[in-house]
Amino acid sequence: MANLRVLYNNLADSATITASSTVLGYAIANVQNIKKTSVHRSAATTNTVTYTLNWTSDQKINGVALPATNLINGSTIRVTLYNSAGTLLADSNTVAACKDKNPELSVAYTSNVFPYSGATKTSIWFDTLYSTVRRVDITLTHANSLTSIDCSRIVCGNYWESTRQASNGITVGVVDNSIITNTRSGDSYVDRRPTIETMQFQLQYINDKDRKTLLEIMKTVGSSGLVYLCIFPDNTNPEITQSYSIYGRSQSNSLEYALYSLYNSSLNINSW
Repeated sequence: MANLRVLYNNLADSATITASSTVLGYAIANVQNIKKTSVHRSAATTNTVTYTLNWTSDQKINGVALPATNLINGSTIRVTLYNSAGTLLADSNTVAACKDKNPELSVAYTSNVFPYSGATKTSIWFDTLYSTVRRVDITLTHANSLTSIDCSRIVCGNYWESTRQASNGITVGVVDNSIITNTRSGDSYVDRRPTIETMQFQLQYINDKDRKTLLEIMKTVGSSGLVYLCIFPDNTNPEITQSYSIYGRSQSNSLEYALYSLYNSSLNINSW
């Protein structure tokens, strides 16, 4: 079983990206910024879109993640990797993108509700690192044949996987930043603000190699950079994989010397 995986160097931002279908005003360039509501949207006449990422030099890639989409239960994703000669290196085949995810309270998933935890995530993880990738194709199909696909961000690169899994006691939550004001007469007024997801967990008794890599991620990415983190990348329940994935910034992480050549780390991630 795979352990915690982290995508921390997003190669998609240096790629030339095209989309097979685009609605005016929702350009493909939007997936290369960090604004959650700045999305690419496919045409309403089709429920399928293919994103093509191209580089002029070889890239190391074994993970692809979409941290904010409107895909739901029944939607699919397929990722293929190619070298400079156009030879297929890897194919995820068509798999479920967001199994068991359906809009809550009859509110449809669109970019309008992305700031209020109304977005779904999907990811593809290859067990082999491909070091000569020049092109990545990502094909998405929405379960509703009449629904456009909204995608806010594409993340891909070479993931780090810890040699030990995160310890039991992983905490996930939602912080609602809305402001509620009570008047003297007893009325309540709500200034609705965005919500963020949170995740806290520990890595216990990791080795020197993991300590070195994790410390480098802490220092180079810090709190300003964004990482995509998945605790259970190959869980048999895809909804668990999604619920224990987060795209965000690290907060107040620490590293403890526990025993000889063994270390504990406490990590705290807030979503973008």
